[in-house]
Amino acid sequence: MTGPDSAAEPGLARSLGLFDATLLGVGTMVGSGIFFVPASIAAQLGPPWLQLGVWVVAALISLLGALTFAELGVALPRVGGLLVYLKEAYGPVWGFLYGWALFAIVQSGSIAAVAVAFATALEKLVPVPTTPVAVGVICALTAVNALGVRTGVWAQNLVTLAKVLVIGGLVVLAATTTSGSLAHLSTTPAGAAPVTLGGFGIALLAALWAFDGWIHTSYVAGEIRDPARTLPRANCLAVVGVMLLYLALNTAYLWVLGADGVAASALPAADTAAARLGRAGAGFAALLVLVATLGAANGMVLAGARVTYAMAKEGMFLPAAGRIDPRLGTPAIALVLQGAWAIGLVFSGRYEQLFTCVIFAEWIFFGMGAAAIFVLPRRGHPLPYRAPGSPAIVALFLLATVALLVSTLLETPRDALLGLGLLVLGLPAYFYFRPAAPALGGSAP
Repeated sequence: MTGPDSAAEPGLARSLGLFDATLLGVGTMVGSGIFFVPASIAAQLGPPWLQLGVWVVAALISLLGALTFAELGVALPRVGGLLVYLKEAYGPVWGFLYGWALFAIVQSGSIAAVAVAFATALEKLVPVPTTPVAVGVICALTAVNALGVRTGVWAQNLVTLAKVLVIGGLVVLAATTTSGSLAHLSTTPAGAAPVTLGGFGIALLAALWAFDGWIHTSYVAGEIRDPARTLPRANCLAVVGVMLLYLALNTAYLWVLGADGVAASALPAADTAAARLGRAGAGFAALLVLVATLGAANGMVLAGARVTYAMAKEGMFLPAAGRIDPRLGTPAIALVLQGAWAIGLVFSGRYEQLFTCVIFAEWIFFGMGAAAIFVLPRRGHPLPYRAPGSPAIVALFLLATVALLVSTLLETPRDALLGLGLLVLGLPAYFYFRPAAPALGGSAP
């Protein structure tokens, strides 16, 4: 089964198979979040079963989103993913605003943050200055992905497989330590505050941040072979695989440290490894963070530049960014622009603050993308693939998105409003590029 837009993008070959697409999803999801988020979740949720449960809920929401966006990806299997879906359903301004948020803060800020996390972990093993290392990582990964699509994909596959093996090693270490106890999995800390709906919402947002990356496969849909079959399978395999990794890792943390130990730990992975390896445990944890962040950063560099390329190709960004290098077959200029901006954010040191604000706006776009399933058929884009349980799963994802947005607005209204404000700042840029953009609601050339 192939969709009406299944032809390859001009200049881009459909060279990615199921294995590549799945590891891209896994690699971009498993970054630094899983090593730092568990402590904040434990601070909100005392009972260990609830701490593990929030990861299952986050995985289910992510799976609903992945299945929903698989329907969109099969209908419009183009490079750019959500940017294309929003443009075709609601008009170019919405596609541009998503691309603007991604380029300005979300993707570039994520690349900057993960590169700094890599440099910080390396500093624990070797005395190196973090900022130059972070800049060097961004430059190196940008170059790797600019040299060829397969070069970037091979690097992604290799690092992701190494990441899974190292995480598995930590789980085995935790299972064999004498300080682990089954009682840790059922004991709620004595001083734990009662769990509130707001506290669960904060913990859920933290867990969803650790799953953030399931959408990246859609960014490269124009380069996936047989997207009607590959995209849904890759999305499902990636989310389910990451859920199993996260549950195993969090169970290992709780088994060794207990709920109160996880809540008090700055880096649960280091403390868990130290219980088995002693002082060498900190080095093992640093190695784990190094491998995880390197894979996540490479996936973000590879996928994010495709959105910048698509935005330029639609006449909504610098025209040069919409070109494919005829010799390398990659959107090299889009990659360089993305890398340069990410490096600027590293030097600014403000990417984390801005990133928190834009997460709220990003989930608005996720909701709009899901709702586009009901709009696109009326815009002349049939849906050749429907996920099992659709449209019920789409409705559930929309409900979950609305609940998360309302929770964020109530718990952190300042960040939510700042996120919307940053999007509004993208409108002047849109009207600057608009003369070259298609008419409202028009199709891609």
